[in-house]
Amino acid sequence: MKNPFGSRRARVYAEAIAAARPSSWGVNWREPLILFSNSLTLAMTREVDARRPFLFLAPSAFCGVLLYFAADDEPSILAPLIGLIPILILIAYALRRPTRELLFFSLVLATILSGFALAAWRTLRVDAPIVSKTTIVIMTGVVQTIDIKADGARLLIKPLSFEGYDDALPDFIRVTMSGVPQFEAGAKLKASVRVLPPPGPVRPGGYDFARDAYFNKIGGVGSLLSKPVILTKNESFSARFDALAMIDRFRNHLAMRIANAIGGQAGAVSAALITGKRGLISEETNEDLRLAGIYHVVSISGLHMVLVAGMIFFLVRLFLVLIPGLALRVNVKIWAALAAMCGAIAYDIFAGSEVATERSLFMTLALFGAILVGRPALSMRNLVIAAFIIIAMEPESLLGPSFQMSFAAVAALIAAYERLPHQASQQQIKDINIKASKISNGLVDRFSSFILRHVKAILLTTFLAELATAPFALYHFQRFQPLGVIGNMFTIPLVEMVAMPAGFIGLLALPFGLDGPVWHFMGYGVSLMLALSHYVAEMPFASVAVPALSVTTLLFVSAGIIWIFLWSTSLRWLGLLPMLIAGVLALATDHPDFYIARDGASVAARGKDGYLHVMGRGVNEFTITQWLAADGDVRSAQDVSVKQGPLCSSSGCVMSGPAHEKVVLGLERDDLEEDCKLASVLITPFYAPRDCDQALVIDRDVVNHYGAVALYRYADAQPTDKTSEKFKLLGARDPNKNRPWIPHAEVLPNSPPPQESVQRAPPDAEAEPLSPR
Repeated sequence: MKNPFGSRRARVYAEAIAAARPSSWGVNWREPLILFSNSLTLAMTREVDARRPFLFLAPSAFCGVLLYFAADDEPSILAPLIGLIPILILIAYALRRPTRELLFFSLVLATILSGFALAAWRTLRVDAPIVSKTTIVIMTGVVQTIDIKADGARLLIKPLSFEGYDDALPDFIRVTMSGVPQFEAGAKLKASVRVLPPPGPVRPGGYDFARDAYFNKIGGVGSLLSKPVILTKNESFSARFDALAMIDRFRNHLAMRIANAIGGQAGAVSAALITGKRGLISEETNEDLRLAGIYHVVSISGLHMVLVAGMIFFLVRLFLVLIPGLALRVNVKIWAALAAMCGAIAYDIFAGSEVATERSLFMTLALFGAILVGRPALSMRNLVIAAFIIIAMEPESLLGPSFQMSFAAVAALIAAYERLPHQASQQQIKDINIKASKISNGLVDRFSSFILRHVKAILLTTFLAELATAPFALYHFQRFQPLGVIGNMFTIPLVEMVAMPAGFIGLLALPFGLDGPVWHFMGYGVSLMLALSHYVAEMPFASVAVPALSVTTLLFVSAGIIWIFLWSTSLRWLGLLPMLIAGVLALATDHPDFYIARDGASVAARGKDGYLHVMGRGVNEFTITQWLAADGDVRSAQDVSVKQGPLCSSSGCVMSGPAHEKVVLGLERDDLEEDCKLASVLITPFYAPRDCDQALVIDRDVVNHYGAVALYRYADAQPTDKTSEKFKLLGARDPNKNRPWIPHAEVLPNSPPPQESVQRAPPDAEAEPLSPR
């Protein structure tokens, strides 16, 4: 009998398994262990024969990137490059010897060091000045992009000068303005602007805007304080800058044209589907799309890229086939694939080349590139190649939800596709067609069969994508949409068959001025999509909130997902072990009793009812939403109960904690001595008095060093313990880290020392106790 595994080694191991299989287990545990070991060996042999271990080189590069971002000090790029030299020698040696294991081990080490080096190189490439402190200046600059919103606009400006500012100018600043801008991208402006460094996370483990801003060369954020004076309507700066400004002008013109032609939120969503400009979409519509699990449709990513490239591929191939004799002389499929790749690149440029769009572009190029060389288009190997390209260009995207969720979803779909039964043979298809042609209503049967297959495909792909992306959605957003399968089943056909084809036709009709009726037709489909999404969002259990997960939990579940998706044999089920560990860690995760803002002027404290209550000044809805989401709280920031409980006045707030601690927020410097006598936990944006040793103090010195702070109660804390001994502190910023995007701790002379309290170091390395200055 022919060996089904395709190698002599596999046959030997199969015979060993057969020899080790006993007729009765009895009490001898050696035989089942031998059987298990040989089964694993056989599975690994099959994986090696299928060259599946190659796929793990991409996760190895991911590890290198993660190691770079985990470093305390900025690494030198020379370190990984020098480390690569002996590894390359080892690879050369392995290639000359039949040592497959040594070769794979060497390649893994090489990809880890390569990922580390690429991340370090990316940091060197984007390094740019950052505003050191909050300041108000008269700015002269050129606008690169404008995102129009319902209540104003957000501008990305290349500053040319800051009057009275002596430090180096940032490459770009992002500012907001009220009202509709009377200028376009490319305009040279002069205005008074309040600019500050990009802020860090609002809570430990939260979204780090400062890091993302650094890699986008945004060195400051703020707002316009005066009406901008337009110096030049279209300032020429550089070829690349002028091209980006021109594209942004066209995108804004087209977005407003579509929005005005359709009207309402259907027009706003339609404009976002085509141009990627989402500023006109209301928060209510955004929330409906999130709860229905279809918010991805308004972010130009894989769905849009595949649809656009697919339509170009189909139309070009159809046109070439219709040319008499051409299909007999050339491979029109290759020409259609080239056209699709060019169209995808043009669409990415038009959409603004955002991270999600670029990632989708690389995957689409890999897909059609496989068609060019005669390889299967949908394969895990193409996904790995796309991952390598993104890591080489934008390694920081590995830390974001867009990269993680997209690649998890695509990997799940490819893994399922690889395990589908083989397609029917040509003879079977011919027999089916003959039988179908004999039926009087064969056309109806075929159409109904097509619809049924389409519905099944949507249900399967949506279920797999939701399942694969759920851990990452829970980590980044603390929310999961269990009804996303229903939402996608209703809305994806409208996007695929109505909205995107109409948008494609509308773009073709735009130069002729005949696009108006097409946008109206597109609006009908989008209006129905919004109605269905609102219906799904109103259903019970449309969204499930969970408390924030730890980084360790995410790493374990990611390892399990990668292991399950990349192997093709029963070996993949070993990936359930790290996922089980992740589940245990998720259940054992502690949740803080206090979230303190990075300026120390506001706090979310847990009350006796077990819920967080917000008090203070200057806290915005985004920060409150992040605090509540991290606690697994479904309340909105506008909920009146969020700010009920604390007793507040102009000088501060006071409330009782779950263990009857007296929590005081001191907002008046002159009252701090009295607050120290009253409080068990004192939080203030000022420096606390030196003799305030009866309370656990979070003051200006602490937030300067740690940024936003969370206080965790020790599980073994006793009521008789001092308050300072009941909590551990975790900061959003590690003062011992020295990375370019992390604002340095502000150490001022003659400031009082921090509390010599919270002496017990927590068991995990992430928590940082308060220590003497």
